[in-house]
Parts: sequence; C-alpha cells; structure tokens
Amino acid sequence: MSDSLLQLQLWHLRIGDVSDSDLRLGLSWLSAEELDYFRDCAAQLRKRQFALGRLLLRGALSHLETSRAPGEWQFVEGPHGRPALAPDEPFIGFNLAHSGDRVVLVTGPLQRLGIDLEYGLKQRKVERLARRWFNPSELTELMQLEPSGRQQWFYRLWTLKEAWSKARGEALASSMRRITVAGAGAGDFAVAVTGPDAGRWQFFRIQAAPGFHCALACQSDAEIRLASRRMSGLARFDAIESQILCEARSA
Repeated sequence: MSDSLLQLQLWHLRIGDVSDSDLRLGLSWLSAEELDYFRDCAAQLRKRQFALGRLLLRGALSHLETSRAPGEWQFVEGPHGRPALAPDEPFIGFNLAHSGDRVVLVTGPLQRLGIDLEYGLKQRKVERLARRWFNPSELTELMQLEPSGRQQWFYRLWTLKEAWSKARGEALASSMRRITVAGAGAGDFAVAVTGPDAGRWQFFRIQAAPGFHCALACQSDAEIRLASRRMSGLARFDAIESQILCEARSA
C-alpha cells in the first residue's frame, strides 16, 4: 500500500446478534475495571452496549493482531473518558460509538480518528438544539428546510460534529462551533474548521443500518479506503460492503 493510500477498518455490531451465552463467555476478556463498570450499570441496554462495545473492540484488535488474545489488550483512559491502548501496546488508533441496539468501531493507523452513531428516528427539539449549539449559518440552513426534513438534517450535522470532536479528544461543547457544515440537508456537504489544527481533515457519512446516521472524521492527507466487517458472534466477523454516502475534506 502506498503512502498516499490509507486503509481504515469499520466494525459493526447489532446487539441481538450476540447471544447471552456468548456475552457471558466474553466477560472473561474484560479487565477488572471494565467488569466493575459493567456490574455498576443499572440500565440493561447500557450494560449490554458497554460490554459488547468492549468485546467488539477486543475482538477486532485480535483480528488485526492475531498473536494477541482478546483478553490480553491493556487500555488507559484518556481525556473525557476516551480509552486508548496502553503505551507498551502496538499502536492502533480506534474509536467506538453506540446508539440503540447498534455499536460501531473504527480502527486504523491514525491518532486522530473519530466515529459517531445516532438513531435518527428519536424525536428531538432540533430548532432549540441548533440555536444552542450550532453556528449562525447552520441555523439559517435549518430554518430554510421544510419541517419534515429538519430532523434528518440535524442528525447528519450532529454526527459529523461529534465524530470530529471525538477524533480530537475534546469535549463536544468546547468544539461544536469550531466546525461548520454546509449542505447537510441536500446530501452532499462541505466542512470548514477553524483553529490551529484546521487542515487535513476528512469526513465521511456512512450507511451503518436502517434508521441510523453515522459519520467518521480523521486527520490525514492520504486517500482513505474503508473495509467493513460485522460481528456475528463472539469474535466472529463477516466481511460486508462499506457504503460511503458522501465525503468531504475540510476547507
């Protein structure tokens, strides 16, 4: 693979595809800290999202590095609770997201790599949220849309902004207005980023599952190629087609 071409891996999981027996078996992969968090979760959906997200991550890393068992990987907690591989581990960049019954993971040889997933049928007061969090040009674009199209516009925009924020390891509130998205309602979009690290960002809207919105952000000059797999059981991965809906580079 040339220096101008970079392969990223997308990993998909539907919570119902992992049986209770596989989940119980997979708990042996988790660290003591992960097990404590899992046991402390009161909501059953959140409990499964967390556990299966970590099993997806550990299984994917061992799929990439076959000499390592899923339970051997060591992690550290970075800013805002984002996990990263411990300093003495092989370097693999990654980021996780979950919404409803879906979990997605992106991995690759990049430090700044972020993904976000949102269930688009959950109703939100999008005009109020846009006034609070978005830039004036984005709010103008929203209000020019028919009311029936505003919900989908909001999720397209939100996932792009949150993926970028996660890639930078920042709290969402502190970075929301440093990225401006234009044209999200029409499908194609353009992105402008301000600040000292504004250049070299690439953004992708990805078809993750019906009813869901998914966005990926990474900082690289290389041409990005995506390969996708679906976790169909504990450490069982099936290759699937990567469907990029649209993409943009930051201005």
